[in-house]
Amino acid sequence: MLSKRNFAMMMIMNLVVLVLFLFSAVLKEYFNDYDVNHAAETEWIDKTDQKMDEDGNPDTGWDALPAKQNVLYIGTADNSYYRVMKEWAGYRKKAFRVFSSFEEADEVIQMQGEKKPYLLIDGQLVEKNPKDAAEKLSEYVEQGGVVIFYRLPSYQIIEGSTELQNLLGIQHLRGESVKLNEIRIYRGFLLGGETCYSFEDVKEPELVDMEQEVPWYDISARTKSYMVGFLSEEEKNSMGLNNEDMPAIIWRSNMGTGSVFAVNGDYMEGEASLGILDAMLYETEDYSLYPVVNAQNLSIAGFPDLTVENEEKLAETYGMTNQQFCRDILWPSFVAAAQKNNWKITSYLSVKQRDESKKEPNKNDLIDYLKYFNEESAEAGVSLGRMDSFDIRASVAEERDTLKSWDMDYVFAGGYIRKENKDKLSSLIDGNGQMKYFQDIRTVVGEYEKDQQILSWLTDKITLQNATTDAYRYSYKDSLWLKSLETSLGYSNIQVDIYRVLWPESKADQWEKVAEKMAANIDTYWKPFAAFDKTTISQSDSRVRNFLNGSVESTREGDRIAIRTKDFTGDAYLLLRTHGEKLEAMTGGSWKQVEEDTYLLQLTSEEASVTLKPKTKPYYKE
Repeated sequence: MLSKRNFAMMMIMNLVVLVLFLFSAVLKEYFNDYDVNHAAETEWIDKTDQKMDEDGNPDTGWDALPAKQNVLYIGTADNSYYRVMKEWAGYRKKAFRVFSSFEEADEVIQMQGEKKPYLLIDGQLVEKNPKDAAEKLSEYVEQGGVVIFYRLPSYQIIEGSTELQNLLGIQHLRGESVKLNEIRIYRGFLLGGETCYSFEDVKEPELVDMEQEVPWYDISARTKSYMVGFLSEEEKNSMGLNNEDMPAIIWRSNMGTGSVFAVNGDYMEGEASLGILDAMLYETEDYSLYPVVNAQNLSIAGFPDLTVENEEKLAETYGMTNQQFCRDILWPSFVAAAQKNNWKITSYLSVKQRDESKKEPNKNDLIDYLKYFNEESAEAGVSLGRMDSFDIRASVAEERDTLKSWDMDYVFAGGYIRKENKDKLSSLIDGNGQMKYFQDIRTVVGEYEKDQQILSWLTDKITLQNATTDAYRYSYKDSLWLKSLETSLGYSNIQVDIYRVLWPESKADQWEKVAEKMAANIDTYWKPFAAFDKTTISQSDSRVRNFLNGSVESTREGDRIAIRTKDFTGDAYLLLRTHGEKLEAMTGGSWKQVEEDTYLLQLTSEEASVTLKPKTKPYYKE
């Protein structure tokens, strides 16, 4: 039988637990400064005073950057290669000169002295006189030049020119076309380790979007392969072939003191060429050192939806109201996906999804979400324009007026714009280079599209960070582009499109269909790049500004590399890649290993140094 004394003790203990529980909840609520955007408290870094071109890149006139290694592009400006290669030259602060024919460039090539420019050549432009072009390029390479064929001449032209074959390191041509069973990128070229893309028995057909047929070239012993196509084991055995006989896709041929790189296929179209170019130059150097952004973003577009819209469709599809679906299904899913790998969420809210909506938004819903965001170190941004906005300025002005009427102090520093509204973005910018209606916006995220520049200055005050990946899909080309962007920029921006989920057009758009893909993609494909920091969009913006402004120079004496930076505000992030040497010590900053032979440096001063040592010490036997 329970005594009165024991009963009293139990009641007191229950009361204490209840009070403590309630007290902790009260404290949590009291100290939740939800109306403060802590991510936007970072310094607003100004654009450096440098001459820029029409694309927002440093002026790429031939004499604009005389101290830097220049880039000579031989090709037309109306293809998918030109824009990205110019973008890359801007990121690396390299002067960029364009020639539309090899004959036009030949005089400049012959004039080059000891510090030769990198030659980026469309192989189709040497087809007019392949023998003469190959002989001149061979002389250039033997004297220390680096030539990159971002697109090869046709199989027939190479077949008919022994000079081109010698230049490219081709010893035998096996066939104009061969069907591949898989493609393999070897470890140490792009970040992310060795990667195999198989075309056989693929459970998800949408993964396969790479070329499966390429010309088959046998390359010589003085070459090195970085990306190779493979036949099936049955085909290899029946033809008596070894791995070294497989069709080469990306390789290097050495001549004299220089190098020729060849790309057999369309693998340098789009943003993939950013990392491939950096990887190629790394292969020609004692070490490679260049700035990166060091930021990984998770951008949720159109969330939360503060107006009850499309209610009948949502009830039919999900069996709940808009408010219930966003609060009880979407937000917990985002938090779970983010917490698993320490992502930081940036969520771009919409007061209304469509202009024609007559429903009124709920202020209390926004307050609740800002509290949720604050608890998870997430950041709120705003959507710039709505679905099918007829007048984007009126839409954004109405969003601003609604938020302003709620008397909130939250600083919205990031904006998101859908692709159908991108051409109207300039109408939202005032004469001072700021947003007319949201003056605190410092960076804009553009909806994911394949053919667009990733990072740039939108104005002197606002940066543009376009989404790099659609969280709901992943393919072989997406994998290649991710590896490339991480290699070149140490940057990615994953887009999670909530418009698609709230306005589903088919079963494929429903949350249960896309949520699993989102979680699996985020959890799987970014693991090799865990050394790079996870950031919100405002935190990333500060690093992007530094990246676009800053430049780096380095010199090596013995095992010591001296580093000098310019135009960085605060810390600079650099990627150091070595060939079998370990980073032993550093002054002027800190470092961490990304993968074998690759290190992420964080410089805390304008001058720094690193000390390298061989992986293995010489072994002497007495």
